[in-house]
Amino acid sequence: MNINEIRKEIDALDVEIRSLLMKRLDFSEKVARTKIEAGELTIFRADREEEILKRLGSEVSEDRRAGYLAVVRKIMETSRMYQYGIMFDSIENLFSPLAENLNIQPSNTRVRVSLTRENRPNAMSSILSMIGDYGFNMDRMELISQDSEKVTFELLIIGNLNDEKMRKLMFQLSKESKNFSIIYSY
Repeated sequence: MNINEIRKEIDALDVEIRSLLMKRLDFSEKVARTKIEAGELTIFRADREEEILKRLGSEVSEDRRAGYLAVVRKIMETSRMYQYGIMFDSIENLFSPLAENLNIQPSNTRVRVSLTRENRPNAMSSILSMIGDYGFNMDRMELISQDSEKVTFELLIIGNLNDEKMRKLMFQLSKESKNFSIIYSY
């Protein structure tokens, strides 16, 4: 095969992958709606995701495993983002408790948050990826504390809390972190 024929094959696979990802998101929506009906707001379960990654990774050759698992992690992150968005759109006032005592102004351009996550591989990289997936950039990230079990960071995110996507991001961060708080917006 020449390079153009190879690229055509890859292009055809991309269409199949898109179709499968859309089917997966259809099921993610069903999960979110089922959880909403049950009054459950927990989507992220690190233990379940680690179990899935271990199972799926065991079926892939060592030379491809890291790359394959990176893609699976991203698919799971995307699924969670979609589910949290459905919850946010379906349930009133999910953001209000997160913004208590904040003076949110239309001119604000930064949001400072503090969050704690389990100290494990990809714990913070998934947070940084999530911020980018919502369309925001980081201004600063500061390690506050770390031990063998948990890591705490303060993040300065460029954006405004009046933006619905920023509110959805704050909701998801609050659900996927321990000790989450919006420190201030300016």
